[in-house]
Amino acid sequence: MTVAARAARSTAWSRPPFRFLLGAEAVTLSGSAVSTVALPALAVLELRASTTEVAVLAFLGQLPNAVALWAGALSDRHPKRPQLIASDLAAAAALVTIPAAALAGVLTVGQLCAVAVVLGAAKVVHDAAAISLLPALVGPDQLHDANSKIGAASSVADSAGTNAGALLVGAVGPARSVLVDAVSFLISAVLIWRMRVPETATAPRARTGLARDIVDGVRYVARQPTIRTVIAALSTLSFGLAVMNTYWAYYLLVPA
Repeated sequence: MTVAARAARSTAWSRPPFRFLLGAEAVTLSGSAVSTVALPALAVLELRASTTEVAVLAFLGQLPNAVALWAGALSDRHPKRPQLIASDLAAAAALVTIPAAALAGVLTVGQLCAVAVVLGAAKVVHDAAAISLLPALVGPDQLHDANSKIGAASSVADSAGTNAGALLVGAVGPARSVLVDAVSFLISAVLIWRMRVPETATAPRARTGLARDIVDGVRYVARQPTIRTVIAALSTLSFGLAVMNTYWAYYLLVPA
């Protein structure tokens, strides 16, 4: 066997379960990017939402992030694949209600807010489970390669999904565009279901309260300078983006 062949076999791509996870992450991120464009456009252009309603919609979409620590502790206690599949199906079901309600002429900003909460919660659970599952899919020496591939795929999928979302909103309207995101979650659920990976049972010592698990996790992060710095930077970036996303749709879409 040549050196090149051995190197190819040592990459994360050589693991079929990882390929399923990578495909699932890419397709859901592409679909979610479409909804990022479609939901604000739907609220502003078709429901004539006020600035306050747009702000509430953006706030509720970010609100589930407050339970991210709980989701992380939950993913450590229970099998990850069922959590991934359940979160994908919940998100798809919530999204389908939007075009159905729009077709019936009963869609409201309140319904958009409810869907935003479900989507946010599903994303938190999905992300926590995916991160926790990754070490079971690849070897320790492949984690860096696996994370880099997921990061690259995420960037491409987000950019492509946003551009596609803008085109779809203009072509078929924001309500119908949301169906693309619903389909993406269904595809992700199928890919995760086809994944075959053994998941070890939770260690007995970990059967403490969720609060204790969360506190232990926070303490661990606080003691790691590199992780602590990365989380602080990402938190600052996320805060800034959340503030920007609150009103950008309203001021970009509403004629002066």
